[in-house]
Amino acid sequence: MISDQKPQDPKAAPEDTRDKIIAAGRDVIARKGKRGATTREIADLAGVNEATLFRHFGNKEALIVAVAKASCPDTELREFIAPLHGKIEDDLLIVARAITQHMESRIDMIRWSLVESEYEKSVFAEETWRPQLAIRAVIEEFMATRIAAGEIHGIPNDLASVFLGMIFARSIARDKYPDARLFNDTEYALRYFIEIFLNGVRSK
Repeated sequence: MISDQKPQDPKAAPEDTRDKIIAAGRDVIARKGKRGATTREIADLAGVNEATLFRHFGNKEALIVAVAKASCPDTELREFIAPLHGKIEDDLLIVARAITQHMESRIDMIRWSLVESEYEKSVFAEETWRPQLAIRAVIEEFMATRIAAGEIHGIPNDLASVFLGMIFARSIARDKYPDARLFNDTEYALRYFIEIFLNGVRSK
């Protein structure tokens, strides 16, 4: 009987194998969603067998969480934002560009997360961590620093939610409004959002 188990590279380091599985998981989940992705397809794409996948992650849900954590740029974003001490509008634009780039590079996974929100609740049931909360925490820290400096006022959590919400809504809705400058000109949109965020729209 011919085995369909893929031969394993005896020289492959455990962390390399783990990274391959996570990368394959990210690819399959982006195409088929978390519910539709199968461990068999992920293992095949990673060049390993399912037994190896389960040895590293235990189950599909744990792999999904690992993919989410590997795809979340919260640590890099925190390091990127930490040295920003310029004018608030300039620094907000730098932050907005970074967040926009992140969201647009992962728009497929973001859309799936909206479709599968109920399924995600069960996947992350044992986790207090969520990618959106991790990113918001970084922006919340930025807002708190600028509040302490007297540049803006408000509740850091709310300010971070509003700021991220504008960028998130644009990223999700871009294809729905192709004729609107706000949705097809990124730089214009981000500068406009920052103007609204800092100054509001009520006539003085």
